[in-house]
Amino acid sequence: MRVFRRTAWCLSLILGGLSNAAQAERTDLEVRVLARGAKFLAGYTAPVRVVLTDADTGETLVQGLTAGTTGDTAKIMGGAKDRDGRLASADSAVFRTSLDIDRPRRVTLSVTGPLSQPQAATTATSTQWVLPGRHVTAGDGWLVELPGLIVDLASPLAYQRVKAGASVPLRVGVTMLCGCAIGENGPWRAADTEVDAYLSVDGGEPHRFALRFDPDSSLFQAELPTAAAGVYELEVRAWMGASNNAGVARTAFFVH
Repeated sequence: MRVFRRTAWCLSLILGGLSNAAQAERTDLEVRVLARGAKFLAGYTAPVRVVLTDADTGETLVQGLTAGTTGDTAKIMGGAKDRDGRLASADSAVFRTSLDIDRPRRVTLSVTGPLSQPQAATTATSTQWVLPGRHVTAGDGWLVELPGLIVDLASPLAYQRVKAGASVPLRVGVTMLCGCAIGENGPWRAADTEVDAYLSVDGGEPHRFALRFDPDSSLFQAELPTAAAGVYELEVRAWMGASNNAGVARTAFFVH
């Protein structure tokens, strides 16, 4: 009798597990990442890393990368959403996945990017309940915003050696986090962007230099003086107040 009861108990556990597995429902999710004040991330700035975890247990449910284009500029920047309230177009960058869940899960979404520009990469997280069979795909799906600007130093080169007294050209590219260009006209204007360089010699007090925008090259420029030999450390800061976006790039060069 004892063996029979133990067998029946084990069988009930197995059948209960099978029953729970049978109740699991496919639940689709679409994750999109929008650059603050600009367009979707992926396209030509490389993808965004997407990680979904169980907020209560820390279990990683799924991870992957966004893929697609930056989207329709007029639609996104003009606020001309369609009838479904979508900013995204059919080819806009997205990460699509499915979870097989048999109960509500409190899910945390973490996005990091743009992966092609590590000096500009930022991370944002969001948490929400995901219910079995209730797809998170309406509108733009699970939409997350990443702040920042991409600041890329074209000149001087890292650890470049120059002679004392020479003027070192400073050339800096600044774009929105999605890689969208800043120019004299259009939705992202150079006039709304402040770019400053802070230059210190051998760890001394930094001196500030304001950069000007050159429309021919689409770069922000300045000339850096080198009065004395030493290690010159350079930090470039970009700020777009209209969208509260900031970016920073650093390098160093030698003067002899």
